[in-house]
Amino acid sequence: MPPITLFRYILLRTITAVGGLFAVLAAIVILIDLIENMRFAGKVGGGDFALALSMTFLRAPSLVQTLIPFVFLFGSIWMFHQLNKRSEISVMRSAGLSVWRLLGPSALIAAISGFLIITAIDPLSAHFLSQAETLKSRMEGSERNLVRIFGDGIWLRQRDETGQLIINAANYDDGRAALEKVTIWRFDPENKFLERLDASEAFLSGRTLELHDARLRAPGIEDEQFTPIYAVRTSLTSGNLRERVAAPETLSLWSLPRFILLAEAAGVPTLRYNIRFHDLCSTPLKLLAMVLIAAAFSIRPTRAGGALNLAVGSILAGFALFIISEISTALGESGLAPPALAAWIPAVVASLAAVTVLLHLEDG
Repeated sequence: MPPITLFRYILLRTITAVGGLFAVLAAIVILIDLIENMRFAGKVGGGDFALALSMTFLRAPSLVQTLIPFVFLFGSIWMFHQLNKRSEISVMRSAGLSVWRLLGPSALIAAISGFLIITAIDPLSAHFLSQAETLKSRMEGSERNLVRIFGDGIWLRQRDETGQLIINAANYDDGRAALEKVTIWRFDPENKFLERLDASEAFLSGRTLELHDARLRAPGIEDEQFTPIYAVRTSLTSGNLRERVAAPETLSLWSLPRFILLAEAAGVPTLRYNIRFHDLCSTPLKLLAMVLIAAAFSIRPTRAGGALNLAVGSILAGFALFIISEISTALGESGLAPPALAAWIPAVVASLAAVTVLLHLEDG
């Protein structure tokens, strides 16, 4: 069999196995998410099946994207096992083909898929997920408190029955729960402008925002009024401020670097965003590692009871990778490990372990 024919044959088998498994798992996950969204729609006013369907559609790309590493792992295991079961791998090895040539087509598919995911698919799924979160917040009524980060600092909007506050701060000190260089615009429930407040600092304390050395300007008053401390009622808290910033999953690879720079300049913690960025960058290597692990499990000659051992081993491998990934992420988010190291450890460890096993198999 000419090398190009063999390459195309394994390539097609890989696409079929991975694509088939992906379709099945994606359908299951989407169905489960639809059920959860129907429950959510039943709890909010104005919720119906159309709302649940819309949220499922918007969340689906992000949800199924998380399945892809395990789809490549178990899909590749199944593909190699089927080749091995029919003694095709033994025939190829007898013809002088190395393990690495057998892995070439599958590895190529994994690398290309990883590149396409982070450059094209993830930006789309992040955009849809952001829309889903906005829709959910609107239905819950929690969009009344919004936080955005731009080049001129942090912008916050709070709306309640007493009116609306628009707050701009140049920086946020998380340790002191303090906003620095603050400007606040107050409006009544009919959006009529009431006053503008400027202060060097504002502290979040309970349900109030305490402005220090505040200057007040209001319509009809020519002179600027000064007060050492001015308290404004607010529902914002330090935790609320962090939660209302865009979630890392709603930002794509192209948006994250600029957002991280702006967030750091504004004093907002960026650990989760750095981990997300490096995790996306490691996706091609992660998918390649899945193919290598699959080959290490299933490329050996089949023996009695081999199918059961293969199933148990693949499940344990998937579980171990999940545990390593979770531990690594926790270490990164806690600050015990650099974000880049925390994001790349699972892919690097899995790749090195699989290559070690395959070298042992290749050398006999």
